[in-house]
Amino acid sequence: MKKLEHFKANFREHFVVSVFITIMAVVYIITMFINKPWYDELYTYYYFISRGPIYAAIHWPVPNNHVGYSVLSAFFDFLGNPYIGLRGVSCIAAVANLILLYRLSCRFMNKYFSTAVTALYAGTYLVHRLSVQGRGYTLAVTCYLLAMTAMYNICMGETKRRNYVMFGAMLALGLYIVPSSLYWVVPTCVTGGMYLLIRRNYSDFMKLLLASVCAAFVTLGLYSIIWLAIGANLISKDADSVMYGLHQAKIVLKAPVQSLITGKDYMLATPYIQSIKRSECIRTMPEYFKNLFDNYYSYGGISLMMAGVCVTICSIIYAIRQKFYKRNSFFANMFICVTLLLVPIMLLIQSVQPYLRVLSFYGIPLYFGVVFTIHSYCENFARGRMARRITMVTMFVMILLAIGSLLRPGYREPYAGRENVIEGLFKQVDVSKIDKIYYTDDYTKYVLKFYHDVTPTEVEKIESSDWAVFCPEMYDSKYTDVKWPVLYGYHVARLKYVDNRMTKEAEYEGYTLYQRAGQ
Repeated sequence: MKKLEHFKANFREHFVVSVFITIMAVVYIITMFINKPWYDELYTYYYFISRGPIYAAIHWPVPNNHVGYSVLSAFFDFLGNPYIGLRGVSCIAAVANLILLYRLSCRFMNKYFSTAVTALYAGTYLVHRLSVQGRGYTLAVTCYLLAMTAMYNICMGETKRRNYVMFGAMLALGLYIVPSSLYWVVPTCVTGGMYLLIRRNYSDFMKLLLASVCAAFVTLGLYSIIWLAIGANLISKDADSVMYGLHQAKIVLKAPVQSLITGKDYMLATPYIQSIKRSECIRTMPEYFKNLFDNYYSYGGISLMMAGVCVTICSIIYAIRQKFYKRNSFFANMFICVTLLLVPIMLLIQSVQPYLRVLSFYGIPLYFGVVFTIHSYCENFARGRMARRITMVTMFVMILLAIGSLLRPGYREPYAGRENVIEGLFKQVDVSKIDKIYYTDDYTKYVLKFYHDVTPTEVEKIESSDWAVFCPEMYDSKYTDVKWPVLYGYHVARLKYVDNRMTKEAEYEGYTLYQRAGQ
């Protein structure tokens, strides 16, 4: 009874944000089931999630695999619904992120400003599009917010062991989920370290450093499992190796170091984010961040870039002024300026410009910085009625901006394209009868697995198949250079074969399903 009363009291106290987050939770759940998954999601489900957590934890064929997310989602897949298995973790994380961001913001500002930060983040196009996708970015942001909360507690003197454990665990899990979490892990560690050093709290600094080092070792251990599996697999397939054809488990036991090194070299030889020339990286960096912020709010790239520059300058000034006499504000300004500055510096040092979705988390320090700067102005210059007016106007403007963006058609655009076409093809036949099949692109087998839980035997030669699915490129005489994930291009002999030896069972928007004649 007391817990119920406490919940009601909290709901009334935080009524506006509670209603907003509840609405967003409903939107996320509906989107999870209504908006069909696209290629990367289906690939993740086909190769990892649907094969169980152990398989997901030890396989890494391409850099685009979010191992940690696949392992956690594989447990959800036991519930029997492919949508929950693929997207359930992301959906929960998306709602949790709004709650965590609001609670973290409340450590520094009142509930109205904190609601403004939460609404701005929820209305971000990139954040919304990733909210329920079966990928690891949204879950990685959850780790980011939990790590920030634990670090804040440590910096404010709550040096309980659980805070250090939480901090280190979230760093390790974030990197295990998505390796590109490095772009928030480093600024988070630097923020906490600098704060404690400047405050001359050397004891807690060493503990925080130890937690970070432990997180690094845990991450290394998690990836070592993958390296051992990859290395053993490669060694067993190497005809020149004395262990050729040997079971992978035996290879790991006999040559663990060789397996580890082989797997590590393979992974590092295929980086997910390719480097570009440093001069090109420097020249195009402003345009890159403009594109990033345009994907936060439509046509808001320039405005958000200017806001980021102004916020960074203000946070540096405030941090210098508040170094010793306002610990809370000093920490907030440290967090803002360190993160906003360090991310582009890291990109320049590495000479990379990753996919924009990698930096979806960057909206957190940016939006927090914008609202916290307004909060600082009210605290230092505006008083009484004027401060209250600014506070309420800020909250309602940010909520209206978020709602207006969420209602835009682009936010509801389908994730899937070709995948929906293929599903339209298979709706015309009984897919349970499909056995040996010849695929002409990777999309088809992923759709069969996700929507129908059917995995017929895949054959590499059409002559060995009983069924064949031809994608549109197969009929295009100009499409001779194969481009993955399309597996084969235009080929006259192949077209003649299906005309003479197979019958057309279904056709839909360029895709055709054939069955061997007489079957």
